[in-house]
Amino acid sequence: MNWDRAVTAGGRGLFVVLWLVVAALALYAAARFHYVADWTANGRNSLSRPSVHIVRSLHAPVEITAFARGARIRQGLDALIAKYRRVDSDIHLKFVNPDKHPALVRHLDIGFNGELEIRYQGRQALVSSPSESGITNALARLERTGIRRLTFLTGNGERRVQDQSGLGLSSWARELRARGFTVTSANISKGALSPQTQGVVVIADPRVRFLAGEVTTLQDFVKAGGNLLIMLEPGHAEGLSPLLVKMGMRVRKGYAVDPASSLLTGASPDFIAIRHYPNLGPVRGMHLVTVFPTAAALALKPTHGLKPIPILATGTDAWTQEARLAGLVSPPPGITPSALTIGAALERPYKNGKQRLVVLGDSDFAANSYIGEGGNLALAMNLANWLAHDDAFINLPNRASPDLTLTLTSAEEDVIAFGFLLVLPLLLLGAGVAVWWRRRRL
Repeated sequence: MNWDRAVTAGGRGLFVVLWLVVAALALYAAARFHYVADWTANGRNSLSRPSVHIVRSLHAPVEITAFARGARIRQGLDALIAKYRRVDSDIHLKFVNPDKHPALVRHLDIGFNGELEIRYQGRQALVSSPSESGITNALARLERTGIRRLTFLTGNGERRVQDQSGLGLSSWARELRARGFTVTSANISKGALSPQTQGVVVIADPRVRFLAGEVTTLQDFVKAGGNLLIMLEPGHAEGLSPLLVKMGMRVRKGYAVDPASSLLTGASPDFIAIRHYPNLGPVRGMHLVTVFPTAAALALKPTHGLKPIPILATGTDAWTQEARLAGLVSPPPGITPSALTIGAALERPYKNGKQRLVVLGDSDFAANSYIGEGGNLALAMNLANWLAHDDAFINLPNRASPDLTLTLTSAEEDVIAFGFLLVLPLLLLGAGVAVWWRRRRL
């Protein structure tokens, strides 16, 4: 009997020892190895794939200085940068209290509590509103060494990057500069255009007809391998037809009309909305809805070895008509609805690289009034990046968090309240009575 007790006690002691050994090994593994699992609906507690791609392309240490006061802000910034450190341990973060270093704050022009200074290979960038989008774009801007320039033409009534009205392009220009582009303007009548000097040339909604000499200047720019973005409006090709024909395109008369767009936006059918894109060129990976007020349709006809590819197209029930809509929701007699192309791109080999050209039948999408709608800003940035051969520099939208809230109807709330306040207590009471009754009978 004593032997049995000894064996039982020994078994219990051995179990305790084994349990302690397992616990010690688990603590050692937790201290030695790090593993993080993100189970949120859209992975908002980890970096997106584009961010991971850019971070892994870095090949030197990154020093991040956070000018922040207050424990809550510092904890939030530390959690944000921790996402990057899990991908690359060579990213370092330090905190500086701006109240204790006023000279450094003035020197760096720090204006916000929580602003970041990022240094990489001797280059520096400031992020005033820390977020994954802001930090990743700053890293991409620091990683690249070349100059990316967009030159907006003036002199023919084009929209201006300095114009802050609803029709202007100042919001787009501000976003371009924030992502490392140099944005300038040039009057086409002042001299020749050069791909080395002007970079990507943008023609945004000209309202004055181009002279023959100005069209020749544009044609010479294209012959020299220049990258070009033309954004038009219905009825405003303004003398650019010779250039467009050589690019294999022609602007069709009238306005594009798509009844399916009105079902999506609730606006007039000539207010075009697009949500499906080919997986190529500047719209590769696009999934956001983009809107184009009063767009012109393009006719594509390959010529001289150039084959433009549609990148923006309506649904299959669209048509064009010369007058603005006045309640008409069906095509005019003799018109067969079909898909309309309102944006096309072409790419061709040129010397040791590639030349890229884009023509759109709308320019309102990039104007201040509409660039914040849907994916318009993402499209505008993608166009600039693709034309500048900067495909890896991705505009990252902030990811939504669909699992933060739970919406219940009044009936569902009543059921939950009834269950917790009445049903559950009764079940517990019944279980207690059943246990008491069973013990009494034993």
